[in-house]
Amino acid sequence: MPATYRKPPLQDLSILVTRPEKQARKFVQELENAGARTHLLPTIVTVPPPDWLATDRAITELALYQWLIFSSVNGVEAFLQRFREKQGDEKSLSQIKIVSVGPETARAIQAAGLHCTLIAKEYAAEGLIELFADRDLKGHRILLPRALKARELLPETLRRQGAEVNVVAVYQTIFPPQSSLLLEELLRCRKIDIITLTSASTANNLVENCHHPAACSRLRKITTACIGPITAAAATAAGLQVKIVAPDYTSAGLLQALIDFAANNPTLKR
Repeated sequence: MPATYRKPPLQDLSILVTRPEKQARKFVQELENAGARTHLLPTIVTVPPPDWLATDRAITELALYQWLIFSSVNGVEAFLQRFREKQGDEKSLSQIKIVSVGPETARAIQAAGLHCTLIAKEYAAEGLIELFADRDLKGHRILLPRALKARELLPETLRRQGAEVNVVAVYQTIFPPQSSLLLEELLRCRKIDIITLTSASTANNLVENCHHPAACSRLRKITTACIGPITAAAATAAGLQVKIVAPDYTSAGLLQALIDFAANNPTLKR
C-alpha cells in the first residue's frame, strides 16, 4: 500500500516570532520543521544596564550572600559575563546556593559549570516564591540579578519572609527601531496568522511601536500565542487577541500549544 502523507502540523501557517534573534533561532527552526513559515521580528534587544555600580559591589561582596536567584536566561548570561570580567572565572560561585526560575534558565546555569540548588517548576516569580514558601529566611541575604524593569513581587515577598534582598540590574531591554517598519509591512500585506510572545516586554513593545492606525487595527485581530499567563495578561491588557497560552512556560511548551491549537482549528489559516 502507498504510504499515507501526513502534512506537518503547522503547514502553511505564517507565524511571527518576537524574541531576540539569538534566543529565537532554535524556536524558529522548530516552527519551520513543523511546517510553519516564520517571520522574525525582535521586539526587544538586550543591552547593558545604565551602570554596573550595584552589580560590581555585589560581586565583591558575594561571600556575604547565601542565595543567588536567577529569573531568566538573560539574567544568567549578563551576570556571569560581568562576573568573569571582574573575577576571572566562576569558581567562587560554587560557594553560594543558586536558584533557577525554570529548566531553560537552569540549563544556562549548568552550561557555565554551576550547580542549581533549587529549580522552580513554574517559569515565573510565583514559582520561585513557592520554592521559598516554607523556608525561614530571617538573616539570609539574597542576590537577585535581573532586568532593569521587572515585577517587584518576588523581592517584596522574600523580604516579608525576613530576607535581605539585593536587586541588581544586569541588563535592560529596548525596542529595535528597524522593527517598526517591518511590522507595518507584514501587517499591510496580511502575512501573519499567529503572533508568538515570550514575555510581557515583547507584548508591550509590539503594540507600543505599531504606529499606523490600519496596521494597529489588524494587529489586534490576529491570533496571539503566549508562553505563559504573565505574558498573556500583558498581551490582553495591550489589546491583543490571546487565544493560546502554553501550560508549560517554555519554548517547547509554546510550540506544543501552537500545534494543539492548529489541530483544533483547521480553518485558522487566513
